[in-house]
Amino acid sequence: MKFSYKWLQDYFDETLPSAEELGSLLTMHAFEVESVEKVGDDTVLDIKVLPDRSHDALSYRGIAIEIAALTQKALKPHIQVLQSLDIPESNVLKAEVLDQTLCRRISLMVIENVEVKESPIWLRERLEVIGQRSINNVVDATNYVMFALGQPLHAYDRNLLKEEGGDWKIIVRKALNGETLIALDNKEYMLNAEELVIADGNSDKALGIAGIKGGKASEITKSTKHIVLEAANFEPINIRKTAKKLGLRTDASVRF
Repeated sequence: MKFSYKWLQDYFDETLPSAEELGSLLTMHAFEVESVEKVGDDTVLDIKVLPDRSHDALSYRGIAIEIAALTQKALKPHIQVLQSLDIPESNVLKAEVLDQTLCRRISLMVIENVEVKESPIWLRERLEVIGQRSINNVVDATNYVMFALGQPLHAYDRNLLKEEGGDWKIIVRKALNGETLIALDNKEYMLNAEELVIADGNSDKALGIAGIKGGKASEITKSTKHIVLEAANFEPINIRKTAKKLGLRTDASVRF
């Protein structure tokens, strides 16, 4: 994974050793750093994170913790937990997991009256320096959280889901044999009953390949007004087998 030196510095008040020094330190004690490359006014470290550390080290927070241990520099209290966050239980969205072995947990939040537009410059630069294409502020925000914390997120356009009696519903189910889905990469994938999908609970239409890739059917666009934000946890062996079978290795799939 590629890491921005400037982004890593944000986790510390004290100045870090140079990018080259950090690369040597990490290589000698934790991970192989495959390259240290100047990109604009930043420097990018390409750190080879092996599967046994993907659960924590495929994120800026994870690598920052590693750097703190190696340099004895204190981390900022970077993540604030809102103890009194008051989010009412949704009365317009329902969720159901039909296979709790393959999907251990799913959390959904409805966010209404969003304005989809170009991301601010700082966010575009953070993603672009590590080789990610900026799409829009909603999608970029989900990617930013994934790289920062290691938790993939996905956003759905709620207006593209089927409404039934004023309610929307998201389900997690196994795919049907021969079921097809057009993903956000505009490619069509054929699925089978060993694979998991996120689906519209009112129409049963597959919306994405769980833990791997979202679908075009609920894509966020400039006309999106209301979104459903998903954070989930999937059975890792199933994700690996599905990604390998489909030839679809994504940033989300390697983290799951």
